[in-house]
Amino acid sequence: MAAEHPAQTPPPQPSRDTLEIEWQLATEDLAAVRRWLGTPAAALGLRVEPRASQVLHDTYLDTPDWQVLRAGFALRVRRDGSRAEATLKSLRSARTDRAERREITETLAGGATGPDGGDGPVGSWLRRTLGRTALHPLFSAHTRRERFAVHPEAATGQIGEIALDDTQLLDATQRPLERLRRVEVERTEGAPEALLPLVDALRGACGLEPARENKFAAGIRAAALRPPRP
Repeated sequence: MAAEHPAQTPPPQPSRDTLEIEWQLATEDLAAVRRWLGTPAAALGLRVEPRASQVLHDTYLDTPDWQVLRAGFALRVRRDGSRAEATLKSLRSARTDRAERREITETLAGGATGPDGGDGPVGSWLRRTLGRTALHPLFSAHTRRERFAVHPEAATGQIGEIALDDTQLLDATQRPLERLRRVEVERTEGAPEALLPLVDALRGACGLEPARENKFAAGIRAAALRPPRP
């Protein structure tokens, strides 16, 4: 694997509406995964290269009567350094073997007071759906994320990203709840099947299993919240 050269983070896109495709794997030993990623992946026809790490501060929000969840979405505000973005993520995956969910994101300008104050698709949807009902925090997730870009061995384009996430869940008062360690493999370009050999190799070499719940579901459970069925 090539020596680490932290990449410059590209400027954020004002808004995007995408289909997120990823595998979420649970582990208790991120160090073992890190060591495995340090070995050549040429046998899989891939190159795995480290990227700049991130520290992410996520807050999940909804109304007191769960209007966002009832509409089939989770609402997250993510802060990464000086940046902030709001994301609506569909709750139901189109598949069971991996997560395939619609994700609508907009960058929050410095003057935005909350996710419903933006001019993009998230803010517009929230104002249209919630009316004057105020949002309130459900729980937070603070994550240290190590990232690795995945390239075809004989090409330069990036087809995926591996994230090693060490996440602390906190309730609405910032009281620590639970710690999660996850490995996420996300498709960035091309057919997701190109990443299947990597996912299978990770599972076999590092003893990883599919995560039983995503971070939103884990936070709801850890915070002892009782939402209605979406």
